[in-house]
Amino acid sequence: MAHAGDRPDRQPSTGMRHPELLPLFATALAIEVAHLRWVLLTQWRCRRCHVRHLDCECKPAWMKMLL
Repeated sequence: MAHAGDRPDRQPSTGMRHPELLPLFATALAIEVAHLRWVLLTQWRCRRCHVRHLDCECKPAWMKMLL
């Protein structure tokens, strides 16, 4: 079995090739989580009282902060 070091046309992997992409992906993930939170709060309805999660009085305050 040939390894990358055995073949002259392949360079050994030394870590991340494009480190500048890491902050981009982290930012995109944070934006998507915020968007999903917004959809949950404004579009979905509570199972108990059938109002939007943003206006729901069934949930404790600490849970609203998490949502």
